[in-house]
Amino acid sequence: MKKNTLLTIGFCFLFISNFLAETYYVKATGNNTTGLDEANAFTTVNNARNAASDGDTIIIVGTITQTGQVIIDKSLNFQGQSAIIKGVDNDDPDPEVIPSTRLYRVTAAGLTITFNDITFQGSKNKVVNGSVLSLEQASTVSFTDCIFDNNSTTANGGAVYVNHASASFTAINSVFKNNSAGNYAGAIYAGAGATLTLTGSTFYSNNGGGIGGAVYANESGTTGTATNCTFFKNSITNTDVNFGAAIRSNSATFTIINSLIYDNTNGNNLESGFHNNPASVSTVTNSLIGKANNVDSPSASSLTADLDGSNLVWNETLNKVTFSAPNAITDLDIAGKTPINFGSDGNDVGAWEGSAINIFLGGTPGALEGWANDANWSKGSQPEATDNVAILTGRNSTLPASTTVNDIKVTSLLRINSNQGLVVNGDAIVTGTVRYSRALTNNADNTKAWHLVASPVTDEVFDTSYLDINDIAVGTNSNRGIATYNTGDNSWSYYTGVDITTTSGQGYSMKITPDGITNAGGAGEYADGFVVFEGTLNDTDVTTPALAAGFNLLGNPYTSFVNSGVFLTDAANSAAGIDKTQMWVWNSSTENYDVKTVGEAFVLAPAQGFFVNSTNTAAVTFSKTNQATTGGAFQKTARTEIKLLMNTSTNERFAKIYLTDTATKGFDSGWEGEVFGGIANKVDVFTELVSDNQGKNYQVQSLPISEMESMVIPVGVIAEAGKELTFSLEQTNFPTDVKVYLEDRVANTYNELTNSKTFKVTLSEALNDVGRFYLHASKSPLSVDDNVVSENISMYKSNATTLKVVGLPNGTSNIKLFNILGKQVLNTSFIANGVKEITLPKLAIGVYIVQLETETSKLNKKIIIE
Repeated sequence: MKKNTLLTIGFCFLFISNFLAETYYVKATGNNTTGLDEANAFTTVNNARNAASDGDTIIIVGTITQTGQVIIDKSLNFQGQSAIIKGVDNDDPDPEVIPSTRLYRVTAAGLTITFNDITFQGSKNKVVNGSVLSLEQASTVSFTDCIFDNNSTTANGGAVYVNHASASFTAINSVFKNNSAGNYAGAIYAGAGATLTLTGSTFYSNNGGGIGGAVYANESGTTGTATNCTFFKNSITNTDVNFGAAIRSNSATFTIINSLIYDNTNGNNLESGFHNNPASVSTVTNSLIGKANNVDSPSASSLTADLDGSNLVWNETLNKVTFSAPNAITDLDIAGKTPINFGSDGNDVGAWEGSAINIFLGGTPGALEGWANDANWSKGSQPEATDNVAILTGRNSTLPASTTVNDIKVTSLLRINSNQGLVVNGDAIVTGTVRYSRALTNNADNTKAWHLVASPVTDEVFDTSYLDINDIAVGTNSNRGIATYNTGDNSWSYYTGVDITTTSGQGYSMKITPDGITNAGGAGEYADGFVVFEGTLNDTDVTTPALAAGFNLLGNPYTSFVNSGVFLTDAANSAAGIDKTQMWVWNSSTENYDVKTVGEAFVLAPAQGFFVNSTNTAAVTFSKTNQATTGGAFQKTARTEIKLLMNTSTNERFAKIYLTDTATKGFDSGWEGEVFGGIANKVDVFTELVSDNQGKNYQVQSLPISEMESMVIPVGVIAEAGKELTFSLEQTNFPTDVKVYLEDRVANTYNELTNSKTFKVTLSEALNDVGRFYLHASKSPLSVDDNVVSENISMYKSNATTLKVVGLPNGTSNIKLFNILGKQVLNTSFIANGVKEITLPKLAIGVYIVQLETETSKLNKKIIIE
């Protein structure tokens, strides 16, 4: 039984193998024997057709000249390998020598025939229809990646003739060029109810005699579809423009989708594109047509496109239409040079392929559509940094995320969402509107929820209309919640009804009070909780007006983030007198100014204002190259740091200390950030330098991590008497075995702040200096019995007549002052409690030695009297 089963299986396999499809080769240099490989290839297509059966493949290699008609009466697949089939010029004076005929004729019904990657060239025939193919049976024929070049007939269909009610012809990614017919249809004739499908194909310089320069769809029941196709420079001899120099539909049904039909002309050289006679039905979608007649259903199409024909060029190498200057955004004509999105692959079929221009097509004209939707762009994908972007009339776009483009042209509306950035590397042409939206917090208390802002666009005006639609807060009298900063006396001037035209690079203080009325982006108010800046884009370097000596309020002038560290050290600002080590931004949550040092990795967000300190009146420059697409919140780093927090019932303040391998105990340029001095705080906390102290108050200080346990850091406090202060600590990358203590020399205590511990104290007297509190770090517990080493004591002149000593231990201390000759000029003793100010006698200019002696140590220091 098993043996019989095996025999049966073997017989079935042999039976099936005899019916597997075969492949035959045709090559001009073949030996014309079996045709089963290139060496034994047939020399004519006819020989291969005779040998082939239904479903077989015929591979044509290289160039062959076909001298006679091939009758196709079986389903075959013709595949080219660099194949060119040349037809014989049948324009011979003696038709008996070479009969007037075409290359291929389908003579049976029910067949499926395919041609792939073959060029049909130079078939010139008399009398008959279709010089390359005649399909007059109920069969299906398709051509993919084929070229029909310079074929002609004196009858109909210069290349292809299809004329049967159940015949189907398809051309995919194929090119029809320089074909002609003496009667109708320079490239393809379809009639008698046939189906014609054209996809991704190009028709160039075909001549259709009197009707249909490229395609003629004739008779009721015939259907034609052209998708992603280009018809360019086709022609008819007829002087009537209504006979379709590109396509003529006569009583047929024709659909055109995503196609370009332009510069097709009649006998008088007038535009004649698509003609649909009244008995026909047509639909045109997303297409540009130079001239069209009797179109039934146009959809988002331009049927009278005013294209610049001189910019459309046929590229013989690429076999497609190209645009001579596709990358210049300045040459973009809104009405005339709008590309078409030719399919989901992002390519058109010629004119705009490879262009650096990416146009926002949008979805619904006039609606606000998403930038991030690939389908909304002419390239089928969102713009890249090298793209030239156009947002044209009738198409409005919202940018939800940061991005970079090269050039941009806006003739309608571009809206950029809050805290997102648009970097324009090249030029910006804005005849429409750019709106930048920024979220602001709010508080019913008019002393809170203020923000430092700047206009990220030009030409913005703060007027009554702006105040109303952006819910700008109302103050006393005629004051509104927009203010400019006065450097001379460190005061604010509020809007009182006089329009303020914003200056690029200048900052403003702003407060909003949302009223619950919203018509975001429309004619009414913008969304509650946002302010919107409207104008054009800054696409060049921005130089501010001359600064004043002191603190100046500036602002980011771009719709992009700005690297503030680069801004501070920019060579363009080398002549300016700004302090290039630090700037200050407002923290609305803590109602305090935060210092940002040049050594920190952070960026300024679009529409963000900030303070700088200047010693002269030189202007400063924002360099266009400093723009970035990332940032938002200030960037965090992986360095070791501790943040000392001090809270009252109404305020929170902080002092930050960075611990690095490269910092010193003295001043480190770019890494020490002072407390903002433009507006005095009633409550504050800060530190002073551990070494070489000059009495400056630092919100940020950098210290060597290797000396963490040996340093005593002076902590300054500003607070009124009776205030309860709560100290706590935030740590980043801090060693887990090291504890941080806050020493209170009045209470004579060491208070641990690590492990989420806090220390509370109620002040019996007002504080406005260092001296009471000190920070220590130690792996072991600290107590009041621990000695404070002398190297943690700082001595410096706080003014010309006062010597200040910081870091003194509790107990009696003595100070002596000697001149350079060793003569004692001062000797005083006092009870120390952290800090002591000594009034100096009137002394000659020169160098002096200070000798400090405490109960536990001695310290000598040199000072200079000027």
